[in-house]
Amino acid sequence: MTTDLDRRLAATLRDRAGGDVDPAPIVARARHRGGRLRIRRRVLAGTAAGCAVVLAAVALVRVEPRSHTPAVPPTTLALPVAPGLPSALQRPGAVGADPGVVHFSADQVIGDAEYATWRAGRGTESLEIPDKARVLLATDVAALDAAGLHLPSAGQPRPPVDVLVGDRPGTAWSDAAPTGGGTLWTVRWQPAGGLWAQLDLYTGKRGEATAAAARVRFDAAHRCVVPFRLELLPVGARIGECSVSFGLGGFVSGALVVDGDGDRWLAVRAERRPPGVGDSGGDLVAGPYRARRVVEGQLEMLVQPCLVGAFLTDRGNDFTEQDALAVLGGYRPALDLDNPDTW
Repeated sequence: MTTDLDRRLAATLRDRAGGDVDPAPIVARARHRGGRLRIRRRVLAGTAAGCAVVLAAVALVRVEPRSHTPAVPPTTLALPVAPGLPSALQRPGAVGADPGVVHFSADQVIGDAEYATWRAGRGTESLEIPDKARVLLATDVAALDAAGLHLPSAGQPRPPVDVLVGDRPGTAWSDAAPTGGGTLWTVRWQPAGGLWAQLDLYTGKRGEATAAAARVRFDAAHRCVVPFRLELLPVGARIGECSVSFGLGGFVSGALVVDGDGDRWLAVRAERRPPGVGDSGGDLVAGPYRARRVVEGQLEMLVQPCLVGAFLTDRGNDFTEQDALAVLGGYRPALDLDNPDTW
C-alpha cells in the first residue's frame, strides 16, 4: 500500500540520486524494525506553531496474516473518545479540519484485524486495515477522489451501481484483486448533508460491502493521539496531519507532519524501539538528545522506549536539517506508552 509519505520519500531520494531509487532498503530502519511492519501512511496532526501537540500519527503498517489468530477486541485498535467535541453528524464541516480529531468509528469493520492505522488532517480522515479495508471521510467528493485507492486492485473497476447504505442512497463498484481471485468493493455515500464517506473492502458480495458500510458510525468524535509532543516548531509552521497505528500489542508507530509554506514539510515518526537497536547516540545535537544522519534528509535518534525519525523533502524552499534538529529537540515522550488515554 503506497502512501503519500512513501511517494514523497521516493521522490526525494530520486532527486538526490539523479535516478530511480528503491527507498525500501534505505527506510528499512524507519520501518517496523522488529516485526513485519510497513512504515507508511500519511502522517499526522495539527496544532498551532509553538503549541505542544499530543496527536497521533503513524505510517501505515503492513503485516502478513497470521494463522489461527484469536479475535481481537475492536477497542484494542480504537482511538480514545473525545468528550464534548461534536460528531460528524452534528458538524460535518469539522471533518478533516483538525488533525487531532477523527469523527467516526468502525468497530464492526475492524473485527479481528491485527493492525489498524488512523489518520486525520488536510481535509480527510481515514481508518486503514492492511489487506482488508479502508474507511475514508471528507466533506466533498473531490477529497475522496484525491485520496486515491490504497488497497491493491487490478485497476479495471466496473461501472458503479446505485445502492442503499442503511437508508441513505449511494453507489458501489467493484474491481478484481490483483491476486487470489478476490474482489475489492468500493461503497460511497452521504451519511448526512455536507458529509461524504467511502468504504473499500475485500469481500465477495456487494451486499456484504453495503452492510459493512452501514455499520460505520458517525455519532462521536475521537482523539488522534501519538505518544509524544512537539514543543518546538519553525516560525510559521504548523502540524498539518496526524496518523497512528495500533497492533495486537498496542501502540506500533505514530507520526506528525509539520507543514510550512508551499511544499515544505517535515515528518516526525516514532515507533516502539525495535529489537537489536543499540543505545549509541549520534554525532548531531537535537536539544537534550543525540541524533544521527541515516541518509541525507533522514535523521534518527533513540528516546526510550521509541526510535524517532525525522524526514525532510527536497523540493522548493525546504526545511533544513537544522530545522529538523530543532524540532527533534522539542520532542517530549509520553510517560505511559501503553495507555493512549494519557497521551
